[in-house]
Amino acid sequence: MGNYLRRVRGDRHAQGQGSPMSQCPPDGNGASQEACGLDDDQKFWDRRGWLVAGVWVIFLVFPIMDLLVEDYPLSTRIIGLGLVALFAGVYLQSYAKFSWTIGRGGTSTRRAHVNFLILCVIILVGIPVTGLTAMGLFPFITSYAAFLLTRKWLIGTYAIVLVLSFALPLAFGRFLDAIFLIGLNIVLMVVYAITVAAISRSASAEKIRSDYLLVAEQERVARDVHDGIGHSLTALNLKAQLALRLLDEEDYGQVRGELEQLSALAVNALDSVRTTVQGLSRQDLAAELAELQQACTDNNLEFTVAGTAEQIPLTLRSHIAWILREAVTNVLRHAHASTVVIHIGSTRVSVDDDGDGLQPNAVGHGIRGMQERARQFNASCSVGASRLGGTSVQVVFADKGKTQ
Repeated sequence: MGNYLRRVRGDRHAQGQGSPMSQCPPDGNGASQEACGLDDDQKFWDRRGWLVAGVWVIFLVFPIMDLLVEDYPLSTRIIGLGLVALFAGVYLQSYAKFSWTIGRGGTSTRRAHVNFLILCVIILVGIPVTGLTAMGLFPFITSYAAFLLTRKWLIGTYAIVLVLSFALPLAFGRFLDAIFLIGLNIVLMVVYAITVAAISRSASAEKIRSDYLLVAEQERVARDVHDGIGHSLTALNLKAQLALRLLDEEDYGQVRGELEQLSALAVNALDSVRTTVQGLSRQDLAAELAELQQACTDNNLEFTVAGTAEQIPLTLRSHIAWILREAVTNVLRHAHASTVVIHIGSTRVSVDDDGDGLQPNAVGHGIRGMQERARQFNASCSVGASRLGGTSVQVVFADKGKTQ
């Protein structure tokens, strides 16, 4: 990257080298999705989903208190508390292992089913030992089925638990005593279903967003290949044909000039390939700023950065790095500047130079690329006159700390 940038700056007063930095109208906030790599919500469920399951362990207080307060024999209390402890261990271990399936339709693995059946067996063993106290474990198996298993298991579990929630109190002749547990089980089943649906919708939206970003990136690469590499290769072919014709005419002086232009076109094509490939990589913003500073120093430009990479939301840094690289590359190539100033804030980034400024009615694919990249994370990118006398690139985006 650094070596590439050090070569892109032409002579300060050279003319006709590449396309000049052009002026495009400011872009409004598009409706496209943000880019963030992996979705933060899905990362949370992958790594911390078992902690959420741990929160529900608080409901074990009901069977535990019942075992301690009610008039049970000591042996029954010991067996009951042991079953509750075993139940909690299997429950948490299952979430620790399978929380990655939350929002992805659940898992059908044998281990998940075995753990679920162990929980069910513990409840069935507990019913004749502790009676209605075992109903306090129902919310856990409905949670397990809702978040970790497939829809078929969810429906079956809900149906069985709903029947048992009414049948057991009636069988023990304690229906009124169990009203609270019955209501709690029903409410929690509804809460679980709504939560799972919300997480699934979020996962589906993230999949659509990822697909959109992939297509957008493919279109960008296709455009770069067509506009940059394709143009260079076409020119190379024409120059080669002309050189061959001049050889046939034995005009060796003209042939040398054409071959020199062929060499220059080949260098430009190679630069276009590098730019396209680098656009596919996710560059660290701090590292990008360091490389840009080195490139500007090597080309005798004064380089100043106001602000730090940490001010940019983490999910946006690779995009900002890409835009900054494109903007500074344009300065090095076309602006004939002596100073570059980058301002970084929590909602805005700008690149200013003191170069030649904008050329009216000129449109470059570099500027279009920056604006389209900005739209990918719901930002706007505009290009105008700089207070330094050259060109200013402004990127404005939402403060993620306030919008999330």
